[in-house]
Amino acid sequence: MNFIDFTLECNGRTLTFGMSPNREKREFGITKITGLESSDLELNLTDNALVDGSTMDGKRIKSRPIHIEAELRDDRNNEVNRQRIIKFFNPKYAGKMTINHSGTRRNIEYELEGWNFVATNNVHNHLAIVVDLKCADPFWKNIDNFGQNMADISKHIAFPWRVVKKKVSVPEPYKGLTLPGQITGYRTLTKEVLLPNDGDVPTGVQIQFIAERGPCTNPKITHVGSGLFVRVKVAMEQGDVLLVDTNIRHQVIELNGVNIYQKIDRLSEPFELAVGNNYLEYDADTNYTNLDVRLFYTPLYLGV
Repeated sequence: MNFIDFTLECNGRTLTFGMSPNREKREFGITKITGLESSDLELNLTDNALVDGSTMDGKRIKSRPIHIEAELRDDRNNEVNRQRIIKFFNPKYAGKMTINHSGTRRNIEYELEGWNFVATNNVHNHLAIVVDLKCADPFWKNIDNFGQNMADISKHIAFPWRVVKKKVSVPEPYKGLTLPGQITGYRTLTKEVLLPNDGDVPTGVQIQFIAERGPCTNPKITHVGSGLFVRVKVAMEQGDVLLVDTNIRHQVIELNGVNIYQKIDRLSEPFELAVGNNYLEYDADTNYTNLDVRLFYTPLYLGV
């Protein structure tokens, strides 16, 4: 079943458009919408002096324009609706568009480029609007922000649950250590993890190093396939949180909320997750087992 169901959110207000998957009509019916599938592409070419054609120097995807024409289904309290719509389209605030296009759900941030009421031939005098949005970041985002803790807890309990009387061996990195009684789980401390990116383009990743169990020094995260890494020269105390964000539009390194980008290892190079499978590995100069390492990323798409 083909349908378009989207919501505009801005400054705590919302407007809904289209029709839901269960055929529920939203407050606005859509008469026209463009800009969902693709954005303009800019090619940088240099003419060749002695041979035919040009040389490709580079290309970039330009900001995404989205054009919407819609009609309010409710013709009651027209002046109330009119004022509500005027207050919603406030150019001082940025907004977010969340869309469900025949089962594919995405969102994108936008700025208001312009809007207006338009004349309509509808005998019931429904309010009609035309809206132009501009998305500086042209990529649609997955609704979900994927996350994983590389130093997670592996469940280790059976049902019916019985208390174990004898000593139980605990896996690495505590090889040789035994604990009396029952065991319900253990930390895996997997230094390498798989992060799949099903988007259309590379995407940045946000890494949180948390000194959960004690101090550590100079944590490091490596993209195994490319060999690129980010290492931060810092001594972390128990409870410290080090944030490394490799997203191009928001590259930061912060310790407990304070900018420490100057402490990055000069050989470091912030990396992105390539399309497909990515393997990341973490380490530290000392006490890597004291860290929780939490990874967050959002796949990006060319269209919806």
